[in-house]
Amino acid sequence: MLSGKTALITGASRGIGKGIAEVFAKNGCNIAFTFASSVEKARAFEAELSEKYGVTVKGYQSNAADFKQSETLAEQVISEFGKVDILINNAGITRDGLMLRMSEEQWDEVINTNLKSAFNLTKSFLRHFLGK
Repeated sequence: MLSGKTALITGASRGIGKGIAEVFAKNGCNIAFTFASSVEKARAFEAELSEKYGVTVKGYQSNAADFKQSETLAEQVISEFGKVDILINNAGITRDGLMLRMSEEQWDEVINTNLKSAFNLTKSFLRHFLGK
């Protein structure tokens, strides 16, 4: 069902996103994924999925909470993969602790990464998904 498809999965260098990428690749899906900081881990994950499942895999260091970076990411992924069939807005962070100790800056980081990023990426890919 996923053979020949391309998915963009945000935050896929670890956790739930990594698991989704592995299952999709196992089922023949090409994978574009985003990561925040660890270039070495991302490159290792690219190689692992490509070698194990024979699909095209590329990681992009990008901040999904930034609208301009999301637009640039969409353009790069579509240009390099030719299309994107599936968008999984998985990027998320936590700033564990009591709200009493949480700063406004920490709150904004969580909201921007966990919520605004879904808007940014969906909007950036919408014209592509609608075929325009």
